[in-house]
Amino acid sequence: MSNIIKTEVDNDLLKNIVNTHSAMSSISTPKMYVKNRQGFDYVDEAYMRHILNLHYPGWSWEIVKYEFIGDKIICVHGRLKIIDNGLPREFDSVAAHRIAKNKSTNDYVDISNDLKSANTDCFKVALNRLCNIADDVYRKQIQDVSLSEGQLLLINEYIQKIKEFDEDTANKVVESINQMKINTSNFEISIKKLETIINKNEKGE
Repeated sequence: MSNIIKTEVDNDLLKNIVNTHSAMSSISTPKMYVKNRQGFDYVDEAYMRHILNLHYPGWSWEIVKYEFIGDKIICVHGRLKIIDNGLPREFDSVAAHRIAKNKSTNDYVDISNDLKSANTDCFKVALNRLCNIADDVYRKQIQDVSLSEGQLLLINEYIQKIKEFDEDTANKVVESINQMKINTSNFEISIKKLETIINKNEKGE
């Protein structure tokens, strides 16, 4: 659970926070720090902590609770606190880790190591969710596909031309832009389709 501690916050500060996290989210994690376990990518904790130190010095990590589920799973509830552009923020995360046991004796292999692993997993969840560290690896990036001012001006010229002979189609194009169905990922294809509509009209087809 993430929350901004209640205080008076001005709009400029909120914009700075949004910009900071957008920039952090767009950072590509160096491949040397990306590992794979059982088909799932994950990021080295030391790298994530390094980025945390660089961008959010003065952070703190608290273990709120350890809980054993039977003798097979350890659950950790942790709390990360940071200063975000001067504003105190915190995030509570949870993670679970399977306890390793000796197959022959059924004794614990290294319960201390299991506890550390659960804590590390919990810590990394908080780093990603609160600070947007390694968003690319954990598939949390939101790509900005909104049209630029220049693209909007260009497509508006086509809309105005189409509106002269087919207002319904022109309105559908506007609606597609508003709903981001037309965006930077398909802009060129969309322009070609609009050109085709205009050309067909000019030829009387």
